[in-house]
Amino acid sequence: MSTTVALQARLKELSATLNQVRPLIDQLRNFNPTETGDEGRVELGAEIHAGLKDAEDELELLRIEVEALGTGSDTRRRQSVATGEKEAEKERVVMMAGRLAEDLKKNRGDFRNAQLQAKRLSELARRKEREMLLSRPKSPSERPRQASEKLTQDDLVLNASNDVTAALRRTHHLMQAELSRSQFAQETLEQSTAAISSLSESYTSLDSLLASSRTLANSLLRSQKSDTWYLETAFYILIGTIAWLLFRRIFYGPLWWLVWLPFQFALRFMFTLLGAIGLTNSRSLQPSHSLVATGLSATLQATMASVTGGAMPTSDEVHTQEEEDRLIDKIGKMVEESDDQRDHDILIDDILLEEHAEEDDAPRNPKKRMMEGERDVMRDEL
Repeated sequence: MSTTVALQARLKELSATLNQVRPLIDQLRNFNPTETGDEGRVELGAEIHAGLKDAEDELELLRIEVEALGTGSDTRRRQSVATGEKEAEKERVVMMAGRLAEDLKKNRGDFRNAQLQAKRLSELARRKEREMLLSRPKSPSERPRQASEKLTQDDLVLNASNDVTAALRRTHHLMQAELSRSQFAQETLEQSTAAISSLSESYTSLDSLLASSRTLANSLLRSQKSDTWYLETAFYILIGTIAWLLFRRIFYGPLWWLVWLPFQFALRFMFTLLGAIGLTNSRSLQPSHSLVATGLSATLQATMASVTGGAMPTSDEVHTQEEEDRLIDKIGKMVEESDDQRDHDILIDDILLEEHAEEDDAPRNPKKRMMEGERDVMRDEL
């Protein structure tokens, strides 16, 4: 209810303002430019324009509040029905706002017509003054000249000076009117210059804002790329850590007992079997090596006997003897290499047997499994 009363009071004030502007519009329509000139007309038009502008702003605010009041009344109408008086007040406020809008529109049109009428009257008065300056009317002193031509020279000079004074006064009034018009044009130009300068400043600030926004967007893009890289790297590290923990805590023990330990035992069994086979082979090769050595010694003795006791050998015999010597050397080297290899295999088998015996005697240390695996790999390579 209080909102409706306040709106009614404001609408009444707006109506009083429009009633005050109405006589000014009539005064502008019937404006006489010969009394105050164009300056008075411009001032009166500016005053009317300011009043209408304030009235339009106030009416716009009132219209918004009235629309809000109308939407509130619709919601309240759904809630309760016994609000007849309030609804009547609201409808009255809406009607007053509509009537004031029509009056303001009418005053705006009348003001425009009054401006055109005043401008037309001003141009007509200016044209009349120009015609009066161009056409020299007969002065009152010249009218009785037809009746009596007995005027003195002083009277003629006085009449001429009066005519010149009147013409100068009219010229002065015209110059004042043109000066006021030029002042108004200068003020308008200054206002336009100020508006253009403010617009240029706003455009400059907008350009700087856009440049800073672009810089900020580029920095955000770069930071987003670096953050994305860091996040991806951290994610991969986390996945690797989780996988390692799962392997170490869950899969390492079963894999050690079910895969690596049987494989290690199989390798040891295979190496042991191969060592035993190598020992048997080396023992079976020892008689053949002794036979070869005896055959070589017999061959050497026969050769030396033939050289010392017989005749001089021919070239074919010498060539055959050289081939036999080379063959003997090759066989000797092969025998030496086989002996070295047999000794090396026997030494490795002895070392392996000793280590197996030590491992069986000593208790197992679970913390040295990896080192034992590396040692087994090195032994396999040997």
